[in-house]
Amino acid sequence: MHTCRLLASIPAKKGKRLIRVHTLQLPVTSSLSNVFRYTEIDSVTNLLLKQAADSALSGNGSFKDKLTKACVDMLHAYRSNCASMTSAGQLILPESLKLLPLYIGSIRKFPAFRAGSDIKVDDRIVSLIRSLGLPIGLTSPLVYPRVYTMHPLSERAGIPTGIGDNVFMPPTVAGSSDKLAADRIYLIDNGISLRLYVRPEVDQEILYQLFGAETLQDVAVILSAPEDYADSLSEEAERMLACVQQIRRERWRLPWQSFYVVLPGTPEESRVLASLAEDRAGAESAYVDFLC
Repeated sequence: MHTCRLLASIPAKKGKRLIRVHTLQLPVTSSLSNVFRYTEIDSVTNLLLKQAADSALSGNGSFKDKLTKACVDMLHAYRSNCASMTSAGQLILPESLKLLPLYIGSIRKFPAFRAGSDIKVDDRIVSLIRSLGLPIGLTSPLVYPRVYTMHPLSERAGIPTGIGDNVFMPPTVAGSSDKLAADRIYLIDNGISLRLYVRPEVDQEILYQLFGAETLQDVAVILSAPEDYADSLSEEAERMLACVQQIRRERWRLPWQSFYVVLPGTPEESRVLASLAEDRAGAESAYVDFLC
């Protein structure tokens, strides 16, 4: 173990100054296998993301290539030093970093880094600033947004677990448009916001049974102030909202997540689909192609 101490001088009342001592113990090792075993992927991804954002702001045009090279170098180091006896044609990833290629491929598709005229300057700047100040706790959901099936809800989703105010969550699906059925409703959580995505072929009768909505636009109006439409919301809709609150409770230390409805055929739908990490976006490859 390596011990670090930081002394901070803090002004107090009556002209006095107090000394605050921060002590941190860090484990050290000479074994490279232990380094990979205990690597925390969110911390690594957060660092690489901020390095890419800093390079982009400084005008370094090769930052995406450096991002990919950093990923390749880490995995090559593991292959060479910790798994050299495996077949040369086999993809070997350390357990702690098995999602790193997926995360790197997703970062390359961020509005901050993606080339193309479909990205507005304002969106690019917002994405860059968000990347530079991103808390580690938001790294994973922002890089790979969670997609929950909201309709049809699983049997226990939205029902209290019996522990505090917690409820059971519905299962997630892969972040790819190919995995999204055209007649379902999904909740997409990117750590910053929660978006209820109504797919194009959801029957109007379903929307009326769930929310009491006579049109697609009514769904957004009703869910913007659900307390005012409590009488029209079905039990399943109440369970959907309970799942939204569950996600917010789990991130109570982080900024409050806004919640809104995304309707088919709107500009926001394009942004939602572009955020799906496993799909192709602009000139950036889909995840399967990126691995190759």
